[in-house]
Amino acid sequence: MDSGLYSSYSGLRALADMLEVLSNNLANVNTTGFKGDESFFRVYNRALAESSVAPLDRVINDSSVVEGAATDYRAGPLMATGRDLDLALEGPGFFTVETPNGTRYTRNGNLQVDSKGQLVTSEGLAVQGKKGSIRLPKGSVNVSQTGDFEVNGARVDTLKIVDFADKSKLEKSGGSLFRNPDLQLKELEAKELIVRQGSLEQSNVNPIRQMTLLITMNRQFESLQKAIQMMMNTMNDRSINQVGRPTG
Repeated sequence: MDSGLYSSYSGLRALADMLEVLSNNLANVNTTGFKGDESFFRVYNRALAESSVAPLDRVINDSSVVEGAATDYRAGPLMATGRDLDLALEGPGFFTVETPNGTRYTRNGNLQVDSKGQLVTSEGLAVQGKKGSIRLPKGSVNVSQTGDFEVNGARVDTLKIVDFADKSKLEKSGGSLFRNPDLQLKELEAKELIVRQGSLEQSNVNPIRQMTLLITMNRQFESLQKAIQMMMNTMNDRSINQVGRPTG
């Protein structure tokens, strides 16, 4: 059994996982409020780490795997739109929205008013204020830097903008939304934050960097494929010309 073959296969698997993350980042370059992911690897020696490993498995020496993907919560660039219901958060924090599956959090401030006068996201999810779901009467809308909504000069509600002590525990749930699966992780009032009316936060993915990584990973993937092909040809050659050869 060739341990190099198994190491190469583990490398292929790790690269395939990383390529999936990079592809998703690139697919969301133009998604408002999207936060990119960064893969991180782990290298382990199974033969040393597991004392009870079977002899046949000891050939699997150093193997690399993608341990996971960490979300990059750094802010994306702001783009001015001039639209009253386009809001961007400058600083740490999330808009709070209600979905059929519970509370979610987002940096996508592309908002609108539905037929019932309720403030919703572009997907139709109710945006939350400190009094609950925000309802806006018809009129001129002004949003202050602290998230206060005024319509025709009358204050309506204040956006519920929250933050978390450990954002690494949040999970993506699609559509630039995040969920909090940890009951111990409590919502905190967002501080040092400014609401910018008439602007949207763009994706924080750097397309040039992601494309460069994608090209590099593809080349490494192809190199490992060639290495595996060479090793398999060598093993087949030995099987045909040496293993089965009669002696005496």
